[in-house]
Amino acid sequence: MKTLEITVNTEIKKLNDWLTSNKLTLNTKKSNCYFPTLPKENTKYSQNYIFDFDLNRNVNLEYKYSIMYSGVYIDENLSWKNHIDSVITKISKTIGMLSKLRHYIPYSALTNIYNTLITPYLSYGLISWGHACKSHLNKLTILQKRALRLIHFADKNEHRIPLFIKTNILRLSFLYVQRSLN
Repeated sequence: MKTLEITVNTEIKKLNDWLTSNKLTLNTKKSNCYFPTLPKENTKYSQNYIFDFDLNRNVNLEYKYSIMYSGVYIDENLSWKNHIDSVITKISKTIGMLSKLRHYIPYSALTNIYNTLITPYLSYGLISWGHACKSHLNKLTILQKRALRLIHFADKNEHRIPLFIKTNILRLSFLYVQRSLN
């Protein structure tokens, strides 16, 4: 851990020199400390670290177990649970809207709502988090099937494959494969 701190402080000094030469500053109140670990490691880091951002002062960075980078939540074990949970929350709201709107708007509008409000959440960053644990991804698959059944006014026991084919929508696992191959 000590060598990691020394390495990070060396890199932060280089960053500080670059920022100073380009007349920029780093907002240290919005900066955090994050170290990914292997899931089987029991290494827990202390809550705060002091890094040398310049020669005159030290800055205390709070350690975070999960960070958001470019709209994707990354946790310390790279399990993607936090990101999947945030996607579930967003998609659940849209599914609630679909369940109310489906009685008043046509089928084509419902599929457009699905494609504009659900598909982007499922596909954004999918290459990085799409290989997560099946128990986490299963929650998203269930929501996806629920949305399709609402669009088609289908019973909850009706088979999902004809619904995917009819609406020309890819299942989450197929969407992951498609994004990986592109």
